Amino acid sequence: MVVKVKLDKNEPAVDTLSDIWRTAEMHEREAYDLMGIVFTDHPDLRRLFLTPDHVGYPLRKDYEDPVNMIKL
Repeated sequence: MVVKVKLDKNEPAVDTLSDIWRTAEMHEREAYDLMGIVFTDHPDLRRLFLTPDHVGYPLRKDYEDPVNMIKL
């Protein structure tokens, strides 16, 4: 099954599916951590891979990483 949702680019938010599918919790945490999608009513929405003080979401096209920038 595939679930597609249109989100606001500036403030992406959608209701959680973790109350229907328990395994969705980790996938939603990953999407929050790397893309900044907020899942409302999620039981434990916090960063999964990055540190809590990390600024930005690395899988977004507008993300800029000054440390790992490739200069052409």
